[in-house]
Amino acid sequence: MIRVLLICLSFFLIPLCTFAQGGSNYSSIGFGDVRRSVGALYDGMAGTSIAMPSDHGINTVNPALLGMSVYTRLQAGYRFNQNVISDNGTSLKQNNGELDGLMVLFAVDTAHGFGISFGVLPFSSVNYLVQRNFSTDIDGTPLTGSSVQSGTGGTSSLQLAASARLGKFYFGVSVQTLFGVITLADNIYVNGFNEHVRSTTSNDIRGLLARGGVFYKAGPTLSLGAFVSGGPTASLNTSYRASADLSGNTYFDSTVSVESTTQLPFGVGLGASIQDGRSTYGVDLELTDYSAVDIPAQGAATYAPSLRTTIGYNRQAAQYAQTFGEKVGLRAGVGFQRQYYTYKGAVVSEFFASGGIDFPLGASATVDAALQGGYRGPSAGLLYDYFLRFTVTVSIGETWFKPFARD
Repeated sequence: MIRVLLICLSFFLIPLCTFAQGGSNYSSIGFGDVRRSVGALYDGMAGTSIAMPSDHGINTVNPALLGMSVYTRLQAGYRFNQNVISDNGTSLKQNNGELDGLMVLFAVDTAHGFGISFGVLPFSSVNYLVQRNFSTDIDGTPLTGSSVQSGTGGTSSLQLAASARLGKFYFGVSVQTLFGVITLADNIYVNGFNEHVRSTTSNDIRGLLARGGVFYKAGPTLSLGAFVSGGPTASLNTSYRASADLSGNTYFDSTVSVESTTQLPFGVGLGASIQDGRSTYGVDLELTDYSAVDIPAQGAATYAPSLRTTIGYNRQAAQYAQTFGEKVGLRAGVGFQRQYYTYKGAVVSEFFASGGIDFPLGASATVDAALQGGYRGPSAGLLYDYFLRFTVTVSIGETWFKPFARD
């Protein structure tokens, strides 16, 4: 029976495959699927946000833009993900959903661009379910079974941010406290022996990320923005567990915990926007280095620097227009991202496009919706992940802080 156990354990080293349900197979790598920004407002512009001010969105990419809103706001959202994994002509649909953050923005002093924001945000998510059948031979006896690999969890953050204005410059800082557990599991079921072998790897990540941003009104229509982010070494507790049972009786169970540290990603970003009446056109360029991350990578994956560029369009809603169509805001965007990992030595790239709309619920409340679609995969065509992401955000605002006369 020990030989059966050893053979089964060898299947834990099998990399990602296409027989999957649940979510993105690529989320098994590192932090998982990293969220750059939250909210349907910016999702509708393909994430373009570094130099894209808004009167009702809460910007988590460039904290310097927090002071642009005249309303104190409460924002909450939900995101639904639909994935289709394709490999060598085989494909399968998979989906999942998650809360898209809960945030509050206090517009303390719009004349001085002073805003304060805090909330709970998703930093990354892991969600996949993979099934693979196997067949081997032991001393002339055929052995068949299945391996079910799954991943759950992710990393969340508590964020506190503030902004202020000095002349034409807006400055902002934010601090994110990262926490969360990522659990990767492999369950092997051996036919004929009524045997179940289970292996799990759990990564408990705790750290701190800081971000500084600047926004500059270079002219009546041109605006520029930039940010830099990074943090000290984060703690990493990795727990490995392997167990096995035969006909419901456990004959092997072992757990090992390893305390270590990991570097957090360091990123810089630049953005620009041009305003033409109610329309704003923007572009973002962002480089984030994950190469020093020490979270155990799955399969044939390695960490690498990530490059992201997007182009976005936003038509601001006219709140007091006579027709409903004029009160509706519109947005669109396209983007490219080189992921922060390689798969089997190949660069994994993501191409996507998006569109969004917001519906007014009054002078200061809106419901934003955004749809983003694209694909992710290596240029060699090893494993493609086609996706649709649908985000809905409710934003409610009130005027809490009244302007007062200044000498």
